[in-house]
Formats: sequence, structure tokens, C-alpha cells
Amino acid sequence: MKRLDVMAAVLSAGLGIGLAGGALAFGGSGAKQVTAPPPDYLGQWYISGGCSYSRAQAPGYPVHWVLILNPHHLGQGPAPKYCPYRL
Repeated sequence: MKRLDVMAAVLSAGLGIGLAGGALAFGGSGAKQVTAPPPDYLGQWYISGGCSYSRAQAPGYPVHWVLILNPHHLGQGPAPKYCPYRL
């Protein structure tokens, strides 16, 4: 189990994001501000700073916004590297 924790820490450091994601993209040359949708937003998809997210919610849990890697159905190209994977 400890080996998996070490591997996850190395991978997240290499990607420039934390394991819990975040609302700000890391400070690379093309980094942009990515903001979470307002709490009353009810749409299935949300686009911010060139990053596309899909709503995910299990009964009894809060809403999570998960990065869409290939949002072709929204008319966009692949997700840029600066996008946090979860809001």
C-alpha cells in the first residue's frame, strides 16, 4: 500500500496537480484560471478556461465536477494539460 502512495505522489507532482484536484490550473506557460460552477448550476456539462467538466453525484453525496478528456460531443478538442481533473 505504501508503494501505491509513493507512486501517486510522484505522478501528481509530475503532472503539477494534487490528488484532490483544485480550482486553479498549475502555473505553466499556458495556464488559465479555471473556476467551479456556482452551487445552483444544474447543467450536465460545464466549461471554464478551456476545460470541460461533467457533473457526477451519488445519492447523499455532494456534486463533483470531473474533467472530460475528449469533449468532442461539446464541440471541443482534447483537454489541455493545465486542466485540473476535478473541481
